[in-house]
Amino acid sequence: MIFYGFNISADGYVMDSEGNFDWSEPTEELHSFWNGVQRETVLNVYGRRLWETMSYWAAPREDSPPVELAFAEAWQATPTLVVSRTLERVEGAELVRDVSEVPDRDGPVQVGGPELAAAMFDRIDEFWPVVYPVAVGGGTPFFPAGAARLNLKLIESRPFESGAVLLRYQRA
Repeated sequence: MIFYGFNISADGYVMDSEGNFDWSEPTEELHSFWNGVQRETVLNVYGRRLWETMSYWAAPREDSPPVELAFAEAWQATPTLVVSRTLERVEGAELVRDVSEVPDRDGPVQVGGPELAAAMFDRIDEFWPVVYPVAVGGGTPFFPAGAARLNLKLIESRPFESGAVLLRYQRA
């Protein structure tokens, strides 16, 4: 099963028009949720930009909160595939040039990043937006602009104390 999950604004963006996502700083409860997701994930698939952001978890600050250190441990234990035509090499992950090289796996495969998700859109089985109670007015959308109509079936919803809500969808 391939899934695409991301923190998004109430108006549907993963980043605002300036490229910021500071409005989606997770609470401990939400971080714990993503920790559990990461522990169950059998493969992370990232594009270049998300890889550069997520590489932090290879060596987080030692004084990080326990919930962050737990995420780092789960992240480090999960194989990662980076899809990039511009990177020459990646340390700690496998590099491929095209999404057609992303293998099918038994177990959850997490696609990270809106551009990569757009390129793999037809292969994604589930969409997991975690909607934050903030509207940013524009930026990078969770669903690719101009994509064909996609009918979805809600299979799980989960509110968090912060006001964020997980909406887990399968293709209908």
